[in-house]
Amino acid sequence: MKICHMTSAHDSFDTRIFQKECVTLAKEEDFNVYLVAKGQSRCEKNVNVIGIGEKPQSRIKRIFLFSKLVYETALKVDADVYHFHDPELLIYARKLKKLGKIVIFDSHEDVREQIKIKEYIPFFLRLIISKLYNLYETKVVNSIDAVIYPCAENGFTPFDNCKCMISKINNFPIMSMFTPKEGVDKVYDICCAGSLTEERGIIELLEASKLANAKLVLAGGDFSEELYKKLNEKSLLDGVICKGNCTLEEIKQLLNQSKMVVSNIHNIGQYVTADNLPTKVYEAMSMRLPVILSNTQYNVDLMNKYKFGACVDPVNVNSIAKYIRLFMNNDDLTKELGSNGRSLIEKHFSWENDAVKLINLYRNLEADYSNKNK
Repeated sequence: MKICHMTSAHDSFDTRIFQKECVTLAKEEDFNVYLVAKGQSRCEKNVNVIGIGEKPQSRIKRIFLFSKLVYETALKVDADVYHFHDPELLIYARKLKKLGKIVIFDSHEDVREQIKIKEYIPFFLRLIISKLYNLYETKVVNSIDAVIYPCAENGFTPFDNCKCMISKINNFPIMSMFTPKEGVDKVYDICCAGSLTEERGIIELLEASKLANAKLVLAGGDFSEELYKKLNEKSLLDGVICKGNCTLEEIKQLLNQSKMVVSNIHNIGQYVTADNLPTKVYEAMSMRLPVILSNTQYNVDLMNKYKFGACVDPVNVNSIAKYIRLFMNNDDLTKELGSNGRSLIEKHFSWENDAVKLINLYRNLEADYSNKNK
């Protein structure tokens, strides 16, 4: 079976798309796996990457022009299965279906809820655009073969009533890739990797770190111009180590050199109702680090049961600082919490477990396709 993954928003080294999904599928002897994405072409771990250069800086050009290039390039592969990862590629899903292809939409997040908090969309338009997107997404999904979704929200997913196959596959860490090294000096008190935005609690984290006199290292994209100005006006970046975008290996090294991870995402949008943790939190737990999390119901329930860190009001700077100090100054406690987190990953939250779900989905689609064409 020839399989083609498509993405216009992510690069060809993306951990979820390449390292987890494509590499997992490529281990199957009868699967021939391709990935069309930005960047350069290469063949790695039995995955044939077709690079299409750099994506435009303009969001509009990426959505309408770059996505078309992804589709046209993927079409030349003439795959049996097309597995796409971005909402802007929905417009090509039914075209692929009409060509007799098996089509899978891999929805990395609840786009409807994300639209409601996108700052680049005028506030008065967000709800309208969210509803229109929901109608369009539902229509397209009902015409294709399968949807992959990482988590439920209050026990439900946006695709529960859809006609196609649905598979819940999370972005859990690969355990073999996240193994802490013993005897490494803890250079940093806190590591924060990922998107550095206001809704993800970066202002409160910086304030709490300063209050606790903690050494903080940041790894992520650039701050928005407006946010950077705001942080500088408050002198919140003084003494903070900013690494910028980091490779997976660099992230692992920073985690290994840190005492804890803080993820104080604000209780807005899908973050409040999602029944999973941010990927960076799972990775920290894999590295035996205690974590400080926002006090959503899912987080609190999980924390009370497994005790791998602490939950706080994500905008309460004093509360965040209190737990930062506690974890900075109590090695025995952090070791116990870190061990609990690693154990939880091994038992329930590893990619190794969800990889089986991905293979099963493909095998079921393959069998279904064969039966329909007998």
